[in-house]
Amino acid sequence: MSRRTNFGRRGFTLVELMVVVVLVGILATVGVVMFRQWVFHTRSVEAFGMVQSIRVAQERWRAEHGAYYDVSTTMTSWYPTATPSRKLWQWDQVAGTDHDRWMMLNPTISGPVQFAYVTKAGAAGSVMAPLSLSTAPAWPASPAQPWYVIQAMGDTDADGVYSYYAAASLNGEIARENEGE
Repeated sequence: MSRRTNFGRRGFTLVELMVVVVLVGILATVGVVMFRQWVFHTRSVEAFGMVQSIRVAQERWRAEHGAYYDVSTTMTSWYPTATPSRKLWQWDQVAGTDHDRWMMLNPTISGPVQFAYVTKAGAAGSVMAPLSLSTAPAWPASPAQPWYVIQAMGDTDADGVYSYYAAASLNGEIARENEGE
């Protein structure tokens, strides 16, 4: 009888081992999901940096020429690619119709980009370009001063759902939709 009691004290039962394995599996799954969300969220940092770079370039252009530069043909002529995905794109893609205008504006680029960008500008009193956001910021339709709008679009997790970021010369706000998608 003492022999059987000693055997029970030396190890774990199969049920205890299975409970530990299940708990470790659940924790690992939650950890991987949270890590992936964090990685996709951090990819949006590029969009914030580029929007700020385009803002600086627009202000530099206005200081030199007296007006903001109307870079993009339309609010849907994205640059450097019309279909952003997980792929990185060199900024100097010559295929785009707005390539020469982007080169004139000359925003600071630190390397290949994953998002696509568009920027429109207008004179005081002209109607602002529409945004791709489903809930647009509360910017005036026809500002009393010269204006520009910037949009960034990306699909960092390649699921077909685009993240949008928008900014304007009217304030320092960057509106976002589907951040990290």
